[in-house]
Amino acid sequence: MQLILRDIRALAGVTGVAVVVKSDGRIERMFPAAFTERHTAELVKLLTQAYQRLRGFARLSLRFERVVVHLFNQADYLLFVTVLPDQDEAMVETVVKSKLAAISREIARDSRPTRATMNTGDPTLSKQADPVMLILDICNAVNHLVGPELGLVRAANAWRQARDIVAEKNLGMAALEIEPGGRLMVRKGRILAPSADNIESLAWMVRHFFGFLGTEGPAAEEAFFTAAKLHKTTLEHHGFYHFLEAALGKSDTTVPVRKPAVRT
Repeated sequence: MQLILRDIRALAGVTGVAVVVKSDGRIERMFPAAFTERHTAELVKLLTQAYQRLRGFARLSLRFERVVVHLFNQADYLLFVTVLPDQDEAMVETVVKSKLAAISREIARDSRPTRATMNTGDPTLSKQADPVMLILDICNAVNHLVGPELGLVRAANAWRQARDIVAEKNLGMAALEIEPGGRLMVRKGRILAPSADNIESLAWMVRHFFGFLGTEGPAAEEAFFTAAKLHKTTLEHHGFYHFLEAALGKSDTTVPVRKPAVRT
């Protein structure tokens, strides 16, 4: 993907390019080194608002004093390219359109089942079939969806508080690291096994995260279930929805409640 973005970024006048995958909210981007996380969050917020208001658009240009933002709406992703004013927009559009199919292929390749998950019968399993990693990916997608409104620092603090609470009962959760921008990942050299205890702890961590956000908690909860929808079968199989329903105290809910088949 980075090679494709580099080709677009190399065009005269192009200052940045990013791809937002619709299924899970992850972002592939290439901006100048001086482009901060705050700038990225602002652009993602702008893009998300435009997409929510004009879902049917295929191509949209937003003109500002110092930059033009070109949005390309594809079936599985959104592409936005920032260009300096007074540049040859026809050339930018020609090159970008020649890359759209390649970007789709890269996204499909990244989501292709691996040999280890080919025969599981679960159509949602990807190369990140480890349920722990999948849950962390969904949490990171929530950061991208609500971060522009909440602030990534606030989101990071809420995740840390939530992790610290569950780590009091499950010491293995200390392997989970939250970066300053809110990204969740397993610490280098550590392992967070996909055991039922860890899956349950992650469910409670997500529940506490919603609680620490106060009035913004419902929006984060909605974003979480939206991002998780694609992976419903996998999460249900490992009991995550069952644990999360218990953590949220929901008795009348559409959340799947299948108990985990095996507790490892």
